[in-house]
Amino acid sequence: MKTKFLILILGLAAILRLWNLGSIPPHLTPDEASLGYNAYSILKTGKDEYGTKLPIIFKSFGDYKPGFYIYLAVPAVAALGLNEFAVRLPSALLGILSIYLLFLIVRKLFNESLALASAFVMTVMPWAIYFSRGAWEVNVALTLTLAGIYFFLKSLTRAKFVILSAIFFALTFLTYQGAKLSTGIVVLLLVLIYWKDIVKYPLKQIIFAGLCGFLVSLPIIISLFNGATGRLTVFSIFSYPRPKEYTQVFLDQGGERIGDFNYYLFHSEALNFLRGILGRWFNHFSGRFLFFEGDWSNPRHSAPYQGMLILSDLILLILGFVALVRYKGKKSAAFIWLWLILAPLPAALSRDAVHAVRALNTLVPMAVLLGFGLDALFKKGRLAKIIFGIVFLAAFIYFLDAYFVHLPKHNSKYWEYGYKQVVDTITPIQGNYKKIKVQQSFAQPYIYFLFYGGDGYSGGDGYTQGYDPAKYQKQANLIESEYKGDVGYVVKLDNIEFVPIDWSVNRGEHGVLFVADTIRIPPQDSKDENLFKIIAEIKYLDGFNTAFRILEVK
Repeated sequence: MKTKFLILILGLAAILRLWNLGSIPPHLTPDEASLGYNAYSILKTGKDEYGTKLPIIFKSFGDYKPGFYIYLAVPAVAALGLNEFAVRLPSALLGILSIYLLFLIVRKLFNESLALASAFVMTVMPWAIYFSRGAWEVNVALTLTLAGIYFFLKSLTRAKFVILSAIFFALTFLTYQGAKLSTGIVVLLLVLIYWKDIVKYPLKQIIFAGLCGFLVSLPIIISLFNGATGRLTVFSIFSYPRPKEYTQVFLDQGGERIGDFNYYLFHSEALNFLRGILGRWFNHFSGRFLFFEGDWSNPRHSAPYQGMLILSDLILLILGFVALVRYKGKKSAAFIWLWLILAPLPAALSRDAVHAVRALNTLVPMAVLLGFGLDALFKKGRLAKIIFGIVFLAAFIYFLDAYFVHLPKHNSKYWEYGYKQVVDTITPIQGNYKKIKVQQSFAQPYIYFLFYGGDGYSGGDGYTQGYDPAKYQKQANLIESEYKGDVGYVVKLDNIEFVPIDWSVNRGEHGVLFVADTIRIPPQDSKDENLFKIIAEIKYLDGFNTAFRILEVK
């Protein structure tokens, strides 16, 4: 019977993660398009977009990405073509696998009924669904982390499995930059909690596991010394100290000075950073984040008016907290508690008030805690189960409506909606113009022309999606950003220039096709049909706001 329940849970997980995967979310992010195009480039040429042969670390927009996801996407792109579904499929499949791995882990740590409850909670958890339905490297890293935990727990009875555990943990480093901290937390907790068991392993098993983990991680270790570590300085909270003028004004109010005892006790920069970190840490356990608004700093990470959990989880959270406190298995409970406490740390150390991506590992101990609550609920009377069932269905249907119905329209702007439509509009007529100017932005418009634009252009409307990688590699040129340490820009692709648009100047460039938003090409100053020809206006999915205007200056 329990096997049937597990199959039903995994079936539900598959539906929630695969249904309309290519169109919900409503558009590829720049990172998704980059992952997909580089997978296509590897498939066609064995090189990335910059012509580097089979790299482990990929250069992307001037940032650096571990390439495991890209190689995972190659088979899907080969089988299904270069499209949204193929790019997101590895994350969706591993999101389903993560639920099965959680079941195995919780069964080893606790018992089977609790394992089923935790697996079900994670199946319907918005947080887990969001990041399984996009090409998120962090989601793959989470699944690899769970595999590492599972094989570690198996190694407690058969030491040889510690080798597989080390390999899976090391693979997280090749998948996601932030895994250096998030995986490190998990490994540290396992070592501290199960130290007495680990020292009983045969020495050769420990050495071999360490060597395997080191070899798999070696490209990342090397990257630490050659600058390919990602935009750590851009995202770190420690890169944003208070202005000295602000601190001085605050000190003057109390008649204090830098260097005084009171300064170090109450006003030092170290204390300011600590306050900021703790504030961000608590944000990830707030009702606003968990139940009502989700990732308010990054709306792309959650559905409108929906938290990272469903509202009925509040009941399970209370029941689960009590049940886990009472649980007598000290090591298992300690691992869940400590992981829950420490998992938001990578997000708390970043500049954003909350960040659902960097805190993603938190959803696993949270699912176990909620699983305790669900398991406890099923031990109560029939009336309690019926009442909870009604509340759960109402909350879950609300989430389904928020995500599958409203998110595509309400949040299409946050998903860079419109670039695919721009490419589809321009490609058939691209050969009619000597010069096309597209509004430059950190959305990296060039990557959409590579992903959707076809093998060059012929002036017709028939083309194969996916710009010829061999052709692009010869002209790939990244310009550094004006913001030190941030991503750069590509400014030219064939006859397309990606540049800032200043309509007061550009409106006089005859024969040029322009693509920009309504701020850069104001409708009130471009409606004269004798001077301008409107090719298309692309609206967001809300049907009201305009994403892009495509206009020819006659």
